[in-house]
Amino acid sequence: MNSWLKKGVGVGLFLLIWEGIALSGLVSNRYFPTVTQIVLAAREMLQSGELLQAEGHTLMRALVGLLLAVALGVSFALLAAFYPLLERMWAPLVEIMRSVPPAALVPLGIFALGLTPKLFIGIVVFAAIIMVYMPALNALTNTEPVQINLARTLGYSRLETLFVVRLPAAWPEIFTGIRVAAGSALIAAIVSEMLAGKDGLGFLLFDTAFSLRTSAMFAVLLTAALNGILLNQLVVWARRPIAGWQDTLNRLGDAL
Repeated sequence: MNSWLKKGVGVGLFLLIWEGIALSGLVSNRYFPTVTQIVLAAREMLQSGELLQAEGHTLMRALVGLLLAVALGVSFALLAAFYPLLERMWAPLVEIMRSVPPAALVPLGIFALGLTPKLFIGIVVFAAIIMVYMPALNALTNTEPVQINLARTLGYSRLETLFVVRLPAAWPEIFTGIRVAAGSALIAAIVSEMLAGKDGLGFLLFDTAFSLRTSAMFAVLLTAALNGILLNQLVVWARRPIAGWQDTLNRLGDAL
């Protein structure tokens, strides 16, 4: 049984259990609709364009924020790896950023940026950048000494060693951080829309919940979950041409 079939069976069992609970009457159907009702609500929202419009806003904010977080996170990690003093200077700020919930920045962001795309993208960048920076810095500063010594023997400068040896070796761990950051980016986009948005999946989730459109609310939740799968798959596809060599080495090691 291949992995996709196993996943399909798992999802199918989950939906069957959901349908069974909804039909059993153990929970009020008003608050726990059947799978069929959720699918019908999703179809109605797709036909009206309501769901597609919200999906477009949220996905754009999450993707743009994630790309900016990756660019900034890897850049800062490269600087910190090349200049250890910077890493020590930034350490307290990194710890503060790790402990501040992205949603806590929404009120300040409204005053600073207004209810504009900059607000939502800024919150996403804040939520995701540390998830990229920390694995990247760890990977760059823990390169195998044999690789570093070989580069020195070949006459590479510190800067050349950073980009030719340390960065390529760090990409597998960096992409692990990016996968985590992708989930954080989507969560931050939806939460910020719930708190301050006039569109997007977060706003639509609040709107359907407080208007007691329960089936529609679950349809929005399903869409958000599918977005998580989509973002994760996009990261996996981007990883293959850059860090796919690690998978090849792992397969060779398993074959020996």
